[in-house]
Amino acid sequence: MDTSRTGRAFAATGTATGIAADIAAEVAAGVVTGTVRPRGIWHRAAHTLDSGFMLSSRFWRLALLGAVVPLLGIIPNRETRAAAPVSIPHGPAGTPTVTQSLATNVLVATVAASEGDNAEAARTFTRAAQLAPSYRPFVERAFLYSILAGSPDAARLARQQPPGVVPELVMGNAAAVASDWAGALSHYEKAPDDPIMRIVRPLLRAWALQGMGRTDDALVALAAAQADHLLGGYYTLHAALIAEMGGQVMRADTLYRRALDMSGGDLFTTRVLTHWLYRQGKAAQARDMIAAKIAAMAALEPARPALVAALGRPVVTSPQQGMAQAYGLLALLMDQQNNAEPPPSKPGEDHPAHDHDITTLRSTEQMMLRLSLMLDPANTEARILLSALFHAEDENQQAIDVLAEVSPNDPMAVVIRAEEGELDMALGHRAEAERIIRGLLRDAPADRTLWCDMGDILLGQGKWREALSAYTRALALSGTLEGDDWRVLFGQSIAYDRVGDWKHAKAGLMQALRMAPNEAELLNDLGYSMVEHGDDPATAQDYLRRALALSPDDGQIRDSVGWVELRLGHVGEGLVLLERAAEQLPQDPAINYHLGVAYWVSGRRLEAVNAWQDAAQFHPDPPDQRKIAAALAYATSQAAAHPPAHGVAPADLRITPSPSPSPSPSPAASASATTSRVASPPASGSVPAVGEAASPNPRPNPDTKATAPDGSGPAGDKKDGAHK
Repeated sequence: MDTSRTGRAFAATGTATGIAADIAAEVAAGVVTGTVRPRGIWHRAAHTLDSGFMLSSRFWRLALLGAVVPLLGIIPNRETRAAAPVSIPHGPAGTPTVTQSLATNVLVATVAASEGDNAEAARTFTRAAQLAPSYRPFVERAFLYSILAGSPDAARLARQQPPGVVPELVMGNAAAVASDWAGALSHYEKAPDDPIMRIVRPLLRAWALQGMGRTDDALVALAAAQADHLLGGYYTLHAALIAEMGGQVMRADTLYRRALDMSGGDLFTTRVLTHWLYRQGKAAQARDMIAAKIAAMAALEPARPALVAALGRPVVTSPQQGMAQAYGLLALLMDQQNNAEPPPSKPGEDHPAHDHDITTLRSTEQMMLRLSLMLDPANTEARILLSALFHAEDENQQAIDVLAEVSPNDPMAVVIRAEEGELDMALGHRAEAERIIRGLLRDAPADRTLWCDMGDILLGQGKWREALSAYTRALALSGTLEGDDWRVLFGQSIAYDRVGDWKHAKAGLMQALRMAPNEAELLNDLGYSMVEHGDDPATAQDYLRRALALSPDDGQIRDSVGWVELRLGHVGEGLVLLERAAEQLPQDPAINYHLGVAYWVSGRRLEAVNAWQDAAQFHPDPPDQRKIAAALAYATSQAAAHPPAHGVAPADLRITPSPSPSPSPSPAASASATTSRVASPPASGSVPAVGEAASPNPRPNPDTKATAPDGSGPAGDKKDGAHK
């Protein structure tokens, strides 16, 4: 379920380069806002690449606060998908064509950056730098966007940058790709020291020395790092790989044994160690280790046969691949923190510093992944994480493009195909998504994760009965339900509700709620559906207030709370909440319909009609469309010169204001609604409509995006929520 949209500017903190000050000034001058979306359907990346050996609050404070922001404060904040305006330097007199071309390129570059098109931003900032060579911010931005785009121009542009960590890493990588190991080592050594370089430099130095054939020196370079109590197992694993590549088999075996005792559960570590076990004649132990990994990360199930078949295949065969994994380590650390729960907060309280840290971390993670792929384009784990970042920014075509380069022979290819299906679904390519998942199910009919995917896809297409069948099949294959399995129950319940079986839908939602009592999305859907079915509105109100307390900035949850208040006859309270929800999500058809009802029963008939007309043009789903049409038809009949004597108002318009005051809205709801308009005196009506029949759960299905009237893009989703 979508949260409110916000826009932010570039992050610009703690850097010695000139671009930081320029950006900070531009932020003060104004910001071009963009759309921010949380991860929606994506679920595999965080579960297939999890690294269980380095998470701790100590590392979080050290690496984030002490290193990430100072190191990469110059990186544009990609998560916000916003670009600050750029001031145009004055060109030489008498060159209007050059000045116009410069302005055009800067404008195109800024728009491309705001839309997440890193490649176009890099190209046009490069052209701007050529037209205004004395203006440093253009070449610096061209450099940064070329890295984020994975462009080979990054190495050339790095040579034009002031000394710093990022330019030295890029130039070192370029030398390593060319097998210029002495040059690579020189650049890695020149990079200024900071906490992040203290993590990655031992690995880069060791692999560069191994590229030079200096195995003993490479192992010495990693010796001190192996004692690290957080990452020692990872350094030891790399030392084993280097010893093996250098022909020191016995030393490698000793290091592998040590790594086996120290290491955690990330996919790279698992694959390296199971390959070693397999070569030691311990195939059964290797298979058991793979099985344990899959048991912990169900999304890997489709890849089980390929992972087992690849046990005899070495994972790292070149120093460049080892270096790529060094950047992958940083990306994994950042990805885990990106997906970590935010600090506990009271209703209405926010954490701007924490949010800034996270958005900076996401930008940094994307750069680390590009640096990894610069060295090893076949690094599948890096592609999965990078694709996940693009999806989080709603740049799903770029997410698909990143995955498209994965070889069909890769052990993770089947997982990649499933991700492509989900991304196609996010892009609205429903038939293609269904085709992909059905193809995978033909090869793996007992894969519960694929059946969950199929349920989500079918639910998104409005194929309720087929979706119900898919979710039921997934649950039958699940055994004991635990962890995120509540999402499967959630999807199945939505399907039950859509086919008119509220009894089973409610039972599934209640079972899911017992498994996940603090999931705001689940509480919201349960409470909203209960209101629509006239089922215990007081309890529904409690569920919705709990949901809003857990997610106080969610406009859709605020809409649900306002709607139940209205249906209970608390017209004033409901109207305030619904107005605020409409301000947050102005193109959501369901919210506009609800707001129109609130206006109608408040006696503000013209505003009600305006709200319903807005709702009608934002592509509502069929149940809401019928309600909107009925409301508009009734309003038209009442405005006629001779309204029908026995015209029956739609059920929602027959709400009677409660004679007694309702409980006060939650602090979060009240605080967020202080700018809303005060309701007019309510109009008279008949009996409350809470207990009357209503279409089952009329919210649009998952992944069905309400679009703007011109079809240009999403407009305030109202999703049921499914297994994601």
